[in-house]
Amino acid sequence: MKNGTHRIQFWGVRGSIPTADSDKFRIGGDTSCVEITPSNGAHIIFDGGTGVRGVGNFIGRQHEAPYDVHLFLSHTHWDHIIGLPYFTPIHQPFANVYIYGPKRAGSTLEKTIRCLFMSPYFPLEIEDINAQLTFIELEPGRHSFGEDMTMHCTRHPHPNGAMSYRLEVNGFVVGYVTDIEHTKDRLVPAVLELCRDADVLIHDSHFHRDDLPLHRSWGHSSWEECVNVAEEAGVKELFLFHFSPNYSDYDVFDMEQRARQVFPHTTAAYQGLTVEFPAS
Repeated sequence: MKNGTHRIQFWGVRGSIPTADSDKFRIGGDTSCVEITPSNGAHIIFDGGTGVRGVGNFIGRQHEAPYDVHLFLSHTHWDHIIGLPYFTPIHQPFANVYIYGPKRAGSTLEKTIRCLFMSPYFPLEIEDINAQLTFIELEPGRHSFGEDMTMHCTRHPHPNGAMSYRLEVNGFVVGYVTDIEHTKDRLVPAVLELCRDADVLIHDSHFHRDDLPLHRSWGHSSWEECVNVAEEAGVKELFLFHFSPNYSDYDVFDMEQRARQVFPHTTAAYQGLTVEFPAS
């Protein structure tokens, strides 16, 4: 990948809970996990839902010597962290795994993740993990990490809070905005600014717009709001993401078709989708 292309791969695109229903196979049933491999070859992952098992197996097979993984959590609801105990790099003694997440009052990120590795929920404790784990709590703002990479983050509305991210590396910009509820008449200004002129925007599209009014305060968006953010922020490519586990493949592709009529550069993300972009 180095000096050639930037790659995005979707390993889990569902929200709330994984599903294996037969009418959802094309979109896939694993929960939130997106891998970003920029042209410098870094391993960057957004969220640790059940999809993180697949990307962990993929990354783990590539290495037999020390390497780094940067995992950014939008928040710590179950569907965004439940795959972490099955993430292969944390079981490799030569891996350095950096786990980032929003700083919140009342608990630390490490304490929250530690709960995943406690009896009677899991047979291993976090002290049994072989990798070098580093927990980094983020405040809104711009942060440097890895090799010439920056992550700009901002908080957005969601029950218990959540964080949006803007990755910038070698001139390539990706916005990751999931589990967000815009107000009825106004898009979240900080998110619009975060996504300004991004090459790619991955945005929560949990509900059809007709269903959204029935789920106010749930902390999610519709395809219509995704498109509005993409248009107002001047985004080049939009990926709908984090679909309701109750939506069939037909429901999601119908959402995609409607969104494309307004913003043609829209794709409904599906599990296994890989997209490459030329490095500048």
